[in-house]
Amino acid sequence: MFTSFVTSSQKVTSMKSFDLRFKHVFLWASLGSLFALTTTAGCSGTDGSGAPASCGGLDVSSKAQATVKAYGEACGKLNTRAKEVEAKWLSVCNEINAELGEDSTQTDTAKACAVLNHRVKAALDAGVTVSLDVQADCHADVSVQADCEAQCQVDASCDVAAKCEPGKLVVECSGACDAECDVQAPSATCTGTCQGSCTADAAITCMGECSGSCSDPSWEGTCDAGCTAMFSGTCGGTCMGKCDGQDSSAACAGKCEGTCSANASGSCAAKCTGMFKGGCKGSCSGSCAASAGAQCNGKCDGTCTYAPGKADCNGECHGTCMGAVKPPTCTGKLDCQGSADCHASCQGSAQADAACTSTAVLQVEGDAKLYSAINTHLGDLKEAFALTIALKDPIIDLAGRTQATFSALGDIGVQGGACLASSLAVAAEASVSINVSVQASASVQGKAST
Repeated sequence: MFTSFVTSSQKVTSMKSFDLRFKHVFLWASLGSLFALTTTAGCSGTDGSGAPASCGGLDVSSKAQATVKAYGEACGKLNTRAKEVEAKWLSVCNEINAELGEDSTQTDTAKACAVLNHRVKAALDAGVTVSLDVQADCHADVSVQADCEAQCQVDASCDVAAKCEPGKLVVECSGACDAECDVQAPSATCTGTCQGSCTADAAITCMGECSGSCSDPSWEGTCDAGCTAMFSGTCGGTCMGKCDGQDSSAACAGKCEGTCSANASGSCAAKCTGMFKGGCKGSCSGSCAASAGAQCNGKCDGTCTYAPGKADCNGECHGTCMGAVKPPTCTGKLDCQGSADCHASCQGSAQADAACTSTAVLQVEGDAKLYSAINTHLGDLKEAFALTIALKDPIIDLAGRTQATFSALGDIGVQGGACLASSLAVAAEASVSINVSVQASASVQGKAST
C-alpha cells in the first residue's frame, strides 16, 4: 500500500503509508539519520522572514548570500512547523491517555506518548489486535516556491523546463492546459480525480475510506447497524457468539466473534445495512476520501485533477499553459550548476506550508475501551501523521547540509557565516523535534522505543 504525496506538481511521489500493523519499521529506517543529530545552539529570534535574526543583514544581490538566506528561511519555517506537530502529538497522546484513564498530565511529548505506548503494548501482549492505516496527500503552494527562487536568484541561464526532473515541471495557470490540471479549493466542484474527500449524489468506486453506504457484501471498518455474519472485532451492542473465547449473548467489552447488533468495528462477512465507515471495495454512496485519488463527479475537498486538455485551468498545469501566471517551477530535482541549493531550500520553505488531507481506517479487536479512545481522536491523529511525514524529507535534507555545501557558492562573508551557523543549529533543532513526532506516531500501536 502506498501513500501519494503531491507537492505542487509532484504528482505521485510514492511513500509507504502508515499501516501500523505491518509497516512501522519504515519510519525508523527513513529517519535513522535524524537520531544522531543533536544541537547545543539555537536562535532566539528571526529576521521577519523566518530566517534566524543573524540573517537579517545579508546582501540578497549577492547570489551566495541570497542562497544562505533562503536556507535560513527554510530552516526557520520547518523548525517552527516541526515544533507545532510535536505539540500536536503531545495534545493527542494526553487526550487519548485521559480517555483510557491513564496519566494525562505529562508536559513532554515523548513522556506523554510513552504512557500511551505502554498501554497499547499491554493490550497487544494480551492478544488484542490494533491496526491503524493512515494515508495522506500533502500539497505545497507552487507560488511560494517560485517567489522564493526569484529572491534566491536561481541562475537566469538555467533552462528550468529542460533541466527539471521529468514529470516535475509545473506552471501556475489561468487558461488552457495541454496536460493534467490540478485545482485546489475547499469543496470545489470536480469532474476528475479527487485527492481528498469526494462527496457525490451518485455511488462511486472508492479505493479509500468510505463514509456513508457501501455496496460491498463484506467489509472491514465500522457499521452502526452491526454485523449479521462472521463478525470479528469490537461490538458496541449485543454480541452473539463468543466474547474473548467465551459463549456470549450480551454486551462484550473484549473481542466479539459471531454477530453484533450495533456499532460493530472490525471485519464482517455481510453487507452493512447502516452508516458505514472504512475501506469499501464496492460502490460508496456518500463521501469517499482517497489519497490515491477517486473518480469524482461532485464536490472535492482537496485537489481535483482534470484530464489533459482542460480549456480553463485555474490551478497548476503539468505541461504548457496558454495563460501562465508565472514562469514554470520545478518541483523535483533541478540539474543546474549553482542553482541546486537555492532550489532545494525553496522546496523546503514551500513544504513547510503544505496543506494535507488524510484518511484513516482503524481496527481494534479485543479492547473496546482502547478502540473508543483512539477513534474519538482519529481526526487529530490523521493530521499529526500526515504532517509528520510531510516534514520528514525536507528536514532530513536541510539537516544534512554543511558549511562546505555553501562555501562552494563563493564568498558568503562574515554575516553569511553567522547566518549559516545559526541556520545549521535551527536545522538540528528541527531534526530532533521531528524525531520526537516519529516516535510518537509509533506509540499508537505500541511500537515506540522506550
